[in-house]
Amino acid sequence: MSESINKKATDESLTEQEKNWEIFSVLGMRWSEIKQLDIEDKTFLLEKVEKVKAQMRAQQFAGMPQ
Repeated sequence: MSESINKKATDESLTEQEKNWEIFSVLGMRWSEIKQLDIEDKTFLLEKVEKVKAQMRAQQFAGMPQ
């Protein structure tokens, strides 16, 4: 599991549960709703997860003292 922490949400090597967890934890969707998504919608949301995570990282680094 620790090796999946640094992977992108869109990484093909992630298991279905790991992809679901990315959507659940970052976007706040219900697990039951995530399980009903088709592949196209899940792929779209995983790309959005990556954009949200990138924005969070940028905000985190912007607030760090230099």
